[in-house]
Amino acid sequence: MPSTLIDLHMHSTSSDGKLSPTAVVQLAAERDVDLIALTDHDTLRGVEEAQAAGREHGVAVLPGIELSGRYPDGQCHLLAWLPDPIPAAFLDWTHVKERDRETRAREMVERLQRLGLELTWDDVRAAAEFNIGRPHVADALVKTGAATSRKDAFERWIGNDSPGYVPSGKTEPAEIIERVVEAGGIISLAHPYSLKLDPAALDAYVQRLADVGLCAIEAHRPDQDAATQAAYHALAKRHGLLVTTGSDFHDREREEARLRPLGRSGSPGISDDDVEALLSRLPGARDALAG
Repeated sequence: MPSTLIDLHMHSTSSDGKLSPTAVVQLAAERDVDLIALTDHDTLRGVEEAQAAGREHGVAVLPGIELSGRYPDGQCHLLAWLPDPIPAAFLDWTHVKERDRETRAREMVERLQRLGLELTWDDVRAAAEFNIGRPHVADALVKTGAATSRKDAFERWIGNDSPGYVPSGKTEPAEIIERVVEAGGIISLAHPYSLKLDPAALDAYVQRLADVGLCAIEAHRPDQDAATQAAYHALAKRHGLLVTTGSDFHDREREEARLRPLGRSGSPGISDDDVEALLSRLPGARDALAG
C-alpha cells in the first residue's frame, strides 16, 4: 500500500453519489485517506463544500470533475483535476456541460413516456439534489415501479441499446482535454474498459488523445484485476503518461463500496513511485497535503 493514500475518483450528491460532499470527506478521514478529489459528473458544484470539510477533518481535497466525451460506442469518461482557484472560464464551461446533462435526462424521460411509462420530469427532479443525470432517471423508474433497482432500470430501460437510451457526451474528447490543459489542469482517461476497444484499438485511441494533451490513464481501480492493471500501466508507459488511481466511490452501502474501498486501488495497486510522480503533477497537491 502506498505510504500516501490517495483517491482521485469519487462522487457525491452533487451528481450521482449517495453521500454529500461533506460526508464523502468524513468517510475518507475515517479510512485514513490523505488526499482525495471530488470528481462529480460534469460539475464542480460540490468542491467548495468538500474542501471546507477537508480542512475540518484533515483531508486534502483537490478540485476535480468527471467529463463525458462524445463516443460512438461504450463510454469515454475523462477525469480532470484543476488548480485552485478554478479558472472562471472553465467554471463557465462546466455550467454548459451541466445543462447538456439535464437535456439528455429530459430526452430520456420523453422517450420513456412515448413507450407508455408513467414517468414525469418532476419524478426525476425529486430523485436528485443537483446536476440531474441518467442515474436519477433510473432512481425515478424504481420509485414509480417501472424497475426494481437502479441496475434493473439500466438493463431494461436506459442502458446502452435499451429503448430509452440517449447517447452521452456532446463534446469531443479532444476539446475536453484542450480545455483542461488550457485551465492548468491535468486529465486522465477513466476506466479504459468502458471504451469497449480491443488492445490494439485502445492503444491507437490513447495515442490520439495523448497527442492533444492527455496526461494519464486510470490504471489502478479495485474493479480491475492485476492483469488489467498491469496492461493499463504498460499502455500508459508506452505513451509517456502517468497512471492514476481511484475508487469511483458512489455509495457506502452498495456492493460497489465494499469492492472499491477508499484509497485502496486493488492488487497490486499503485506504487509509491507512481504516487510521487502524480503528486508532482497534480495542481496544488503537495501544498494541499502540507497544509
